[in-house]
Amino acid sequence: MLRYYLKDPTTSEEYLAWVAPGAVRYDARDLDLLLPWLHEMREGAYPVEPSGGYIEGTRAGRSSKAYYEAACQVAERIDSRLSRTGLDRELVEKHYCQDFTDGQIASWYGMDTEDVRRRIRSAVSYIASGTCPRWLDCIDCPEHEKCRNKKHPPRKFTKQPVGINYRQWVGHRRYKARTSHLPSNT
Repeated sequence: MLRYYLKDPTTSEEYLAWVAPGAVRYDARDLDLLLPWLHEMREGAYPVEPSGGYIEGTRAGRSSKAYYEAACQVAERIDSRLSRTGLDRELVEKHYCQDFTDGQIASWYGMDTEDVRRRIRSAVSYIASGTCPRWLDCIDCPEHEKCRNKKHPPRKFTKQPVGINYRQWVGHRRYKARTSHLPSNT
């Protein structure tokens, strides 16, 4: 597993500079790094590992698959997550992959710029569920047998169900708290 972090010289904050295909956690940091590379990863290309200046990095083992195959598998998992967000998938792809501004996207779809930003943030927040997809119950997950992060079944008084679809996610009343970690210019 390989993850490298760099320190921003202006803010002194750490950010994820590169992650190996086998170390992708599908959280907000990983997706911010990988979404701009989605089209290239579909073709088998993966972001180039930066050289030097790392704060932290870990390396383990060898891979049993070709490098381009691993890039395609990461892209496929991101695509399958994005496919659950409907039109918001197009907004995310235009913003991250095609470098459209929020204003350009808003005028293209006849929407307000703030609404475009909100929809992009909500889609990225929904797909950034970590290794376990938030829309599946553990029993339905293909990784169920070997998963170490099994979700517990919902108790009688829990507010959040185990499996949640995108419309439920967007309609949840604590939306702003869930998306506060994402940049506002997204």
